[in-house]
Amino acid sequence: MKKISVVIAVLAAMLAVINASAKESKIRQYLEGTVVRVDKYEPQQVVSGQNPSDAPLADPETFAYDIAVHVNCGTYVGRYQNWYNFVPAVFSPNQKIQLRLTRSAMYVNVPNEKEIELSIVSKRIERGPCELATR
Repeated sequence: MKKISVVIAVLAAMLAVINASAKESKIRQYLEGTVVRVDKYEPQQVVSGQNPSDAPLADPETFAYDIAVHVNCGTYVGRYQNWYNFVPAVFSPNQKIQLRLTRSAMYVNVPNEKEIELSIVSKRIERGPCELATR
């Protein structure tokens, strides 16, 4: 009876490990994209119809850049923020990058570093021939 319990426990542990590795491989599936452009993000300071003194102050210690990336039949714009006025070389125009998309963020795989998270601020999906080519 103890042998059966041990075998069941070992099989359950193996199943848990296999299930966890399958989930991990799903999460880390990367797409290839191409950086289209990099623009410095300048927040709007004045909201029309309101007193300019009511506008929120810009954070002088944070720099932000909008990175447009073409993936499959769409162009996604992600906002990269850091405390330095620096954009990694991986975000150069026409650069091929590996990324994964979620509903609200894109995660860029940078070799020998951890992933860089960009919040998605806009996306444009192309219709027509590109849409038909992916089917």
